Amino acid sequence: MKVPYFDLSRSHQKFIHQAQEAFDGILKSGAFVLGPALKDLEAEFAAYVGTPYALGVGSGTDALTFSLRALGIKKGDEVIVPSFTFIATALAVIHVGATPVFADVEENSFNLDPESVRQALGRKTRAMIPVHLFGQCANMTELMAIAKQKKLKVVEDACQAHGALWAKVMAGAFGNAGCFSFYPTKNLGGIGDGGMVTTADEKLLKRVIQYRNLGKGIDDPFVHDEIGWTSRLDSLQAAFLSIKLKFLDELNRERRAVAELYHKKLAGTQLGLPREVAGAYHVYHLYVVRVPGGKRNALKEHLAAQGIPTMIHYATPVHAQPIMKDHTTRKVKLPVTEKLREEVLTLPLFPGMTEPEVDAVSGAIQRFFGK
Repeated sequence: MKVPYFDLSRSHQKFIHQAQEAFDGILKSGAFVLGPALKDLEAEFAAYVGTPYALGVGSGTDALTFSLRALGIKKGDEVIVPSFTFIATALAVIHVGATPVFADVEENSFNLDPESVRQALGRKTRAMIPVHLFGQCANMTELMAIAKQKKLKVVEDACQAHGALWAKVMAGAFGNAGCFSFYPTKNLGGIGDGGMVTTADEKLLKRVIQYRNLGKGIDDPFVHDEIGWTSRLDSLQAAFLSIKLKFLDELNRERRAVAELYHKKLAGTQLGLPREVAGAYHVYHLYVVRVPGGKRNALKEHLAAQGIPTMIHYATPVHAQPIMKDHTTRKVKLPVTEKLREEVLTLPLFPGMTEPEVDAVSGAIQRFFGK
């Protein structure tokens, strides 16, 4: 049985007619950029996350970059980030001229390890970016305590964690800013690129408003008193996301149900299965297992031969990416990251995935291990 790695069409069937009606309305209105649809989404998303403000931008990478810049992070500053993450987290630091310092992650959650953060602190440390990886929040209780003690800015990378909770608080509501991506495969994915900044800081909000729109003045759009970009979340994206946001909790419950099936059906195998740590509500953006004994690549090939695609997140952590050779940084030991890069494998998981499809994946894995 062939199993798709991801199938957007299944979840989109829930609201495709609503989306088409919204698109027709926008096409008739001509309000394609910075129109009412975006203002509506921003208000709805802020209310969902639990922050006073939300601001749509062109991508998750822009959300991270603009947030750092608005917080005054600049050349000469250091920002602590995990190496076991998508490269955009570190690129945002580089985009503002600062230096990423890589910390390790926890074995049980794959998220930023507070103890490693302490080891990474230096006299130039000005901020940290906790990444809520694969749909589970980092330990924001401990990380925010470190930030308060050391007077650090905190920018949450919640690009994989729409709807995830830590201590019953939404991802994106802890730090100075929360950053989200609306790339199509995200838990709240659009029909193209897009991003969002959430914040309680009105000063930060006003700066990001200017950054996303060519540095135009808040009071006079013909005055440019910031260096800006063209990074506006367009009205069609906003309308689609506004509709999909109403289904986000339902779609996340579907992801959790598929993950629970995997937990049960793979419990007897040699795989290390993802765990929902105490205090977290995991929304399973990805279902990432650990394959011991150097068998990861062989299992990947075995599954591919049976029509089951998988991916590896992340065989080359950010600190080992070629681009980082041009950005010297202080070294922190990363034993868990180095171990994970050899073991992790991402299995198919998406809203609407059926139990027979989970059975097909699980059965193929069981056969690989000879059960």
